[in-house]
Amino acid sequence: MLCTHCSQSFRVDNINAQRGQGLGAQVQCPHCSAWLGKSVILSYLKIAGFYLAVIALVVGYFYSQWRTLTTPVAILSVMMLLVSHMMDHLKVIEAPINDVKDDDAHRQKYR
Repeated sequence: MLCTHCSQSFRVDNINAQRGQGLGAQVQCPHCSAWLGKSVILSYLKIAGFYLAVIALVVGYFYSQWRTLTTPVAILSVMMLLVSHMMDHLKVIEAPINDVKDDDAHRQKYR
């Protein structure tokens, strides 16, 4: 997995903390402690597109009189599946709190 906050990759085995269950689950990045999650709506669209395409293709295969209806439905649902799959990525739900450091003395050297 790739953290969208710190841009470091980590394995699923390295995840120590998780909030929630199912499609709305959130995981914590082991590097920067940011909470990451996926969009629930896009996940539902992806699942609906897959099953709608499969059902339309099966119905169109076995019932030839329905092919004029099931073919466009299958094409549109596969398009919905692919678009929602491309858009469904990890996003930062809760960024870690950054400690504010007083580095005026360090910056003063370069002025």
